[in-house]
This record gives sequence, C-alpha cells and structure tokens, in this order.
Amino acid sequence: MSNPIEGLLTKEQTDLIFNNMSDGVIMVNEEGIITYMNSASAAIFHIDAEDAIQKPFNDIFLQNKKNRAFNKLFRSSMEKGQLTEKTMVKYTSSEAKESSFVTVDISLMQQENTAIRRKEPFQGMIVLVEDVTDTQLLQQHDHDCAYIFAGLILCISIYLAAWSLCRFTLHVPLKTQDYTMMIEVITFVLFLEIAFCTSFSLKEIGLIPNISRWRTNLKETITTGVIVCLLILLAKLVLSLAGIRIKGYFIGGSLHGAYIYIFTAFIQEFLARGVIQKSVKSLLHIKYQKQLSIFLTSLLFSLMHLPFGFYFMVGAFLLSCALGVIFERQRDIWGCAVLHWGCGYLAMCLFF
Repeated sequence: MSNPIEGLLTKEQTDLIFNNMSDGVIMVNEEGIITYMNSASAAIFHIDAEDAIQKPFNDIFLQNKKNRAFNKLFRSSMEKGQLTEKTMVKYTSSEAKESSFVTVDISLMQQENTAIRRKEPFQGMIVLVEDVTDTQLLQQHDHDCAYIFAGLILCISIYLAAWSLCRFTLHVPLKTQDYTMMIEVITFVLFLEIAFCTSFSLKEIGLIPNISRWRTNLKETITTGVIVCLLILLAKLVLSLAGIRIKGYFIGGSLHGAYIYIFTAFIQEFLARGVIQKSVKSLLHIKYQKQLSIFLTSLLFSLMHLPFGFYFMVGAFLLSCALGVIFERQRDIWGCAVLHWGCGYLAMCLFF
C-alpha cells in the first residue's frame, strides 16, 4: 500500500493515527483510485481494506443501486465538483444484511471553499465517515412509538366514548359482535399506521413465524393450551359446586362462533402483542422491562373489554398475562393467537 500523504508522515505514522480513529478515512486520487482506507472505514462499510486499496472508488462503493442518495452524493462531487455539507445517508453493502446510516464529509483536493467547482478536473478527495446507525435507529424508534401510542390512545378513547354514548346516553343495546367489530376496526387502523407511518417490519411486530424454533413453539403452545383449558374447566366445576353460577349451563357455543373467533383472536393478539406490548417494552429502559410491559399491556387489554363486565375483564387480564409470556418466548403472535382462540372461546362458552 502506498503512502497517501508522502512527505508529511511515514506510512507507519499514518497507520498509527488513522487506525486509532473511530471515524472512517478514505483517500482517493485524481484517477478515482482508492489510495488509503483506515480500519474504521473498512468496518463501517463491511469490506476488506487491503482488497479495496488501488481499486476504483466507483467499483467498490457505487455499484449498489439501492444506495441512491449515497451514490448521488459522491457522483456529484467526483463528476460535477459539487461541494456539500456533512450529510447523513443510508448505505447497504452486499455483505451486510442490514442497512447502516453514515454521515459523510467530502473534501476535494486543491479546491477553494466555494459551493461549486467549475471546469476544473477532479484532483482527488478525502472522505470522513461516521457510523450513526445506533443514534438514527434510536430516533426512528422514538418516532415510531410516538406514532403508535398517539394512534392507540386516540382509537381507545373513541372506542370507550362510543360505548359510553350508546350505553348511558342513547340507551342503545349493543351486541357482543358490535364491540368486537369496534376492536377489529381499531386494529386495522393501527396496522395501516404501522405499515405507512413507521419503520417496523412484519417480523418486529410478530407477523412472521419464528421458523428456527417452530417445534419448540408448537410444544409450548399445546402444553400451555392444555394446562389453561384444564384450569378453566376446574374453575367452572369449583364455582358450580359452590353454587356460584355465572352461566346457567355447563357449556354452550356453536361452530359458527368458533370460526368467527379465529379471526377475532388473531386481530386482538396483533393489537395486544404486536402493537401494544412491543411498543411498551421498547419504551421502557428499566430493570423489569419484560414483566412490566406484559402487566401494562394486560391492563390495557382488559380495559378494552370493559363493556363485557368485571368478570370478563379479570379473565381477559389473566389470559393476556399468560399470552404475554408466550409472546416473549416465541417472538411471534401465532402461538398466542391459537391459545387466545382455544382458551378464550372455551371460557366464553363456560362462563359468559
């Protein structure tokens, strides 16, 4: 590797200074050939510095069409001589699975401090690069959570206000499917908000199954479902023997109701786990982050069942706590949706 600043520092001194910097340094000569890269720049761009040295800058960095802003920034400087201020851009390398955010500061060689360099051939450049991915993701995360919570509070407020208006002011009797429809509309609105106003991926909100541990998830789902259903049956039996009858008969329901409840269970789990629990956990930076996110999500989930009565709210809270634990273990909502459907529908048949 040649010395990029020959006459000022030795090669060893150059390496000692630049390789101990946290920011990346790239030097390009007048022919567009990379003459120097420090270890930080190699790490930021996920490339081997030794392989990049003496290679054209365009071939190493500007071949990925996904990096439109990044490519445009350098082509403007190298081909048109345009000087820009320190700029943050998104960069995706062929080796890295995820994109990173970097700030780029380009200094053109032998160039006066003017906005545009006119009719002068490219004399080379020095590029300073800083990886700001963590900072940018944190800002994006705060932005996403703010959108979700604003939408969630608005939807729940409208839901409870509509219920209160119908129940206490207009005295309009609403059926169970009416309340269920309201919750489903809320979920659909929040899904649109997440899809178009946030950076959350389908995997982050639990919609992509965790294939790597599907066998373990299946065993946990079946085992938990059997235990919860047995507890529900035991509770019904104990209450019946004690003379406490919330529902006059032992079991009741229909296949049509079970079919409909599959969709309802999935929608509610997406709302409770994929939206609320995920967002609450992300915002909490405390010791018992998971436990508190499950507790707060279950409280809010039970509040949305307020129109169905106190006993239903308690049952919804306890079931939500169990499903919250399952979601933290399985990292998707599919097992939770199955448990919600089976255990929830059995409970409604027995008690409500």
